[in-house]
Amino acid sequence: MRRGFIAWVLGTLSVALMWADAPKVQARAAVLIDAETGQTLYARHAHKQLPPASLTKIMTAILVLEACDLDDTLQASKRAVNTQPSSMNLRVGEQVKVRDMLYALMLRSANDAAVALAEHVAGSVEAFAQQMNQKARELGAKRTHFVNPHGLHHPKHLSTAYDLALITRYAMQNETFRAIVKTPHYIVERSINQADLWMVNKAKFLKEYPDAEGVKTGYTNPAGFCFAGAATRDGRRQITVVLNSPQREADTIALMEHGFNDWERIELTPDEAVGRVRVEGGVVEQASVRLATPLVWLARKSERTRYEWAVQAQPLSAPLQEGDPAGWLVVYRDGKPYKKAQVVIAQAVAREPTRTLPIGGALTTGLILGLVSWRLRSRRQQQRVRLMRRPIGEWHP
Repeated sequence: MRRGFIAWVLGTLSVALMWADAPKVQARAAVLIDAETGQTLYARHAHKQLPPASLTKIMTAILVLEACDLDDTLQASKRAVNTQPSSMNLRVGEQVKVRDMLYALMLRSANDAAVALAEHVAGSVEAFAQQMNQKARELGAKRTHFVNPHGLHHPKHLSTAYDLALITRYAMQNETFRAIVKTPHYIVERSINQADLWMVNKAKFLKEYPDAEGVKTGYTNPAGFCFAGAATRDGRRQITVVLNSPQREADTIALMEHGFNDWERIELTPDEAVGRVRVEGGVVEQASVRLATPLVWLARKSERTRYEWAVQAQPLSAPLQEGDPAGWLVVYRDGKPYKKAQVVIAQAVAREPTRTLPIGGALTTGLILGLVSWRLRSRRQQQRVRLMRRPIGEWHP
């Protein structure tokens, strides 16, 4: 009874400590991931489908950047011009370069720019939405369904905090995308409306957080205030998404601080041996092994000691070349397998040479074996002759 009570107290205490370290977030859904590994560091209703508002435009920008030259010129259609604000106030037939449209899309969150870009890439909004959904599936955003390129509310236009973080993580790998979303303001070039050239970034996060890199604000009445953020500190980039938050900048900063302050990066590199494994028939009985590729993960600073690793070798026989597969390095968390990576031979191992007798000894051995073989054959022949001479009644095979 006493042991059970102690176990309950310890379990309750560990949960309390875990929640004590968690950031205070008011968003209906939120997530924090590490950009390098994709590891989730914080989640709150992260897989709940919700309207993404203008965070949709992150996917729009990805498809445009991958399909178009920035110096391509597009022409605004009537459908693009009639799209509800916010907008860059396009005129029918107005010509604008893709580069300038992208700045209007991501800084001002121009919905008319989104439609114009979608039509330029795919011919229609509907065809572009199909491309958006295909790309979402490729990125692992399994609970996302796009209907349009801008995020204006539609009951079937849904995503999740986690899916949007995956999309943002992918977008931040694009150098041009990173440059656009971090720009505080931009002057566009356009053919008609010369009274509206100044595009100002709506993301207050860029001013309020020293390590901020962007990315995108969003708002509709059903979606509430949303934000997808990126920040880098000491070489580590983090991605956050908050959906339907009454304090999206404060939530984003709290998540970023939690990741940077409470988590640390652990890396095992291929540069040094991680263990030794047994080798059959080699000039040495054991061979050093190293990782084939780096193994990286993040751990809470307070929980680093909960991780350990060991090498699980496969049967190995010489000769072995450097880089030959040798098994796995398994990382354990609290004694349970957590992560693994392939290990390879660090240095070549030659086969143990076959031992041979000197020439004189070999000849002597051959003569002795030949004599023994001759004596055995002679005895068999004698026994066979004696059997043939026996009366039939005495012979039993």
